[in-house]
Parts: sequence; structure tokens; C-alpha cells
Amino acid sequence: MDADDGPAELYCPTCEATVPFRHVAVDCPNCGGVLGVRLDPEHLPGNSSNLGIEGRSGVARFGPPLGLAGESPTHLGAGGTIPVECPSLAAEQGVGTLLLADEGRNPTGSAADRGMAFAIAAAADRDADGVVLPSTGHAAQSAAAYAGRAGLSSQAFVPSRTPFLNKAMANVHGGDLSVVEGRYGDALEAYEAADGDAFPVDPRSPYRQLGAVTLAWDLLAGLDWAGPDAIVLPVGHGHRIAGLQTGLRAAVEADLLGTMPRLYAAQPDGCAPIVAAVQSDATLEPADTPDSIVGPLEIPSPALGGRAIDAIADSDGGAIAVSDDDALAAAVDANATAGVECSATGGVALAGVSALVDDDELNADDTVVVLDPLAVAAESDILRSHLMRQGV
Repeated sequence: MDADDGPAELYCPTCEATVPFRHVAVDCPNCGGVLGVRLDPEHLPGNSSNLGIEGRSGVARFGPPLGLAGESPTHLGAGGTIPVECPSLAAEQGVGTLLLADEGRNPTGSAADRGMAFAIAAAADRDADGVVLPSTGHAAQSAAAYAGRAGLSSQAFVPSRTPFLNKAMANVHGGDLSVVEGRYGDALEAYEAADGDAFPVDPRSPYRQLGAVTLAWDLLAGLDWAGPDAIVLPVGHGHRIAGLQTGLRAAVEADLLGTMPRLYAAQPDGCAPIVAAVQSDATLEPADTPDSIVGPLEIPSPALGGRAIDAIADSDGGAIAVSDDDALAAAVDANATAGVECSATGGVALAGVSALVDDDELNADDTVVVLDPLAVAAESDILRSHLMRQGV
């Protein structure tokens, strides 16, 4: 994996240093800042039909111009998501067209697979023996699968409230888990205090941002490169919305896309630090008492919160917080009436669409893509519990 001759470049927003692609892990070697990803549109192919390798999809198609070889064994078939139009949901929500992009169809059932395809490939390319990360669960499962594929060990620090499915599958894929009592913040502290020389693939990883670039291009390819007016997605750490903005902006600058879609971050109101910063135009502050049933989004101190805020501003988008009940209701409604599978985490974005319509951020003429980053099966117990509370 070497993008020295491609459009991908790592840089530090803090000290403005450009960092050689092969000689870094996560932090800037000059100042310790969190690295970002920058793409040179002049090095992208001249049209959307040959952006990547023809005959392939997802990471395998879009990976080569970003430094991941098309024949890399680590991609596992990730990507290729095509947004599905949901007319009934569009009518209910009050937008012109609503499309749901289900990332739960990735190999381990989450959007984390895209980032891990790049991060694990980077670790293998640098002759690492293993990888390490903190996780709410899904990234731990994904890292274990991709690390096993690459012949590397995987160590994840997860909170005790991580779903059994994620813990079990991380072990089944050959990964090791350190289960830390408490919530994600406790697992993060254990990760930061741990000794070892494993390659970090935590949410700060610029290679995981590259995975989200492929998500941007996959969504555009699924829409025949006619960009939507807006993309609404659930946001925890912020690396996915940061990568989306990078990929979309590069497409605009390369004249592959006419207009930059507006990006909207949706968070549960029990843990919405990015929303609070965007809506108050203030500095990002950690959530004091994070509390949400949607575990993947209960991130009190987002690793790439600043980058997420920048991505929202660059796209002229926004941020919205919704209640857990509204998120669960939206997910259940999508499953029951639209025939699409939507997780509780994806429900946060769907409920966000309704709230954004109420706030006049979205209107009846807009084409809106809603991103669901997880397979519904991963959170079926939460949705079933919601139905039982409703007497179903």
C-alpha cells in the first residue's frame, strides 16, 4: 500500500505539515496532532466511469487511486452500497426523494469494514505484527476479521456494555478483547494506558478516513453521479463524515460532481457534543453525562469532532439531535412500512431527517440520502424492546 504516486495525501491541520504516506501511524510526527486526508483532484481520473478499476465495486474499485491495491486480500468485498429509494418514507418525512444506504451489507455488517480495509492493509504494509484499537463493538469485530485475513493479531478494548454479538464475533474472527467495566470512555482510557507496539487503528486513523472516501464515491456511483441535495448520517467520532466530505469535495473539484451535497450529522440527544458545538457555533466540548441506548453513538469526546465540524461547514450542512425514542420509532417504521432494514443507529439519521424538515433545513424538493452504518440484526433486540414497550 503506497499512495505516493496517487491523489491521497496525509496532512496535519494543526501544524500544516504534509506527512509521507508510509511513515506514519495515527498522529502527526511533528506536533502530535490528528492527521487528516487530502486528495488532489488533478490526479483523479477525468470522468466518473473510470474512477478506479472497471469491473470491481466498492473498496476494490476505488481503492487503487487511494493507495489500496485492487488485488489486496484485505478488502473482503467491502463496499458497493447502492442507495435504495423509499417513496413512503419520503412522503412521511416531507422530502422529495429519500434513499437509504444500507452499510450493514458489508462483510461484518457495518461501515467499519471500509476503514479497516485500508487501516489493516496499511499495518500489513508496514510489517506490523498486530493492530490495536478501542471500540464500542463493531469496529472491534471488523478489525479482527480483517486482521485475521492479513495474518495479523488484533487487540480491542471494549466497554462491558458492548453487545454480545460483537464480542463473540471478534473472538470468532481470532481477535483478543479486553472488556473494560463501564462505557466507551473507560475503554478508551484503558487503550491509551496500555503498553505495546501494535499498529493503532483507532478512530483517529487517517486510513479509516480513506475508507469513508470510498463510501462517498460508492454513493455517487449508485446515483449515476447525480449527487443528492443532502446526506444525513449518524455521527459518533466524526471520521465517517470527515471522509465523506473529503471524497465529495474532491469529486466536485475534479468536475465529476456538479454541486457539493449538504452534510448533516445526527446524534442522540443524550450524547450530542458535535451538535452542541455546531448549533452554538462554539468550541467542541465533551458531553458531561453521555446516556443513549444507541451504544455506537455514545461517544462523549469524538476523536475527529473538529474535522466533523469542518466537514459540515464546508458543505453548508448542519447538525441535529434526536431522542432515543424518536430514533427507535423511525427505524421500526422504516422496517415495517418501507420494506428496508434499518438499525437503531440508522434510525437516528432517519429521525434527524424529520427534525431537519421541521427546522426548514430540508424541504419538499430535496433529494436526501440517509446512511445506515449497521446491519439491523446487530440491534434487533433494541428495536424489539421498543415494540414491546409499545404493547406490540
